[in-house]
Amino acid sequence: MFQYAFGKVLETNLKQKVLYDKSWFYLDFAKANMTPRNFELATFSLSLNYIDPTGLFFRNKQHSWLTILKQRLKRKIVCNKIYEKSFSLEQLKTKSNLYLEGYWQNPQYFERIKENILKDFSFPELKNPEDADLHDQISTSKSVAVHIRRGDYINNPTTNQHHGICSFEYYKKAAELIVSKLPNAKFFLFTDDPEFVKNNFGFISNATVVSNSTRSDIDELNLMHLCKHFIIANSSFSWWGAWLSQNPEKIVIAPKQWYKNPEANERCRIVPENWVRL
Repeated sequence: MFQYAFGKVLETNLKQKVLYDKSWFYLDFAKANMTPRNFELATFSLSLNYIDPTGLFFRNKQHSWLTILKQRLKRKIVCNKIYEKSFSLEQLKTKSNLYLEGYWQNPQYFERIKENILKDFSFPELKNPEDADLHDQISTSKSVAVHIRRGDYINNPTTNQHHGICSFEYYKKAAELIVSKLPNAKFFLFTDDPEFVKNNFGFISNATVVSNSTRSDIDELNLMHLCKHFIIANSSFSWWGAWLSQNPEKIVIAPKQWYKNPEANERCRIVPENWVRL
């Protein structure tokens, strides 16, 4: 979703033609020690153009003009690859056939076209009766979405080393802060580990565990974004749930430590300035 939003900026502000490479979703995740993911962006009614990366040739300073010519004769598209860490807008303005690699998890990139992004990420209708009931509960209460991310953050050593998880202390302080501002707040708990949350999050009163094994990710995110306030994890899933909420008075609490690595955490620009950091 971040990558799409950044691409939308390039299309809207710089009038660039944007193609999306979704070949990552066809990796051997087990071999790469990565969490399997499905491509679900198509759930939204978006106009997306894709490209097959096998038809690309990535040039560098060592390639001679003859090498470049041979690739063009093979009908390869010769590209300059730009990584997010070395990215600058000037490169986008002065070079063509760019292949941009990164997560682009900075809301400042697309703040100027926020309304476009909100419109593009319009959710399909909730059809499950249970979800409709939850929708009613969320809309008629001082609803607070709480996201507890575990899954690969716990089970995958590489992911755990990079991200880590939010502590019980974080959630306790965040819930206390919410209650101090919103007496009678009702908490809706979203998680990829419902049993753990049911057994360990009793310290949050007036709470309902929303997540189950049958609901789709898109419906889960839909229900989350309908809440009026948020306690998010260090996860882009709950980040988008909070950001997509159109409650002008929403309180969003986010962890100060987004990454375990202090240097990565210092570089992180994912949390908007008007959100509370704990």
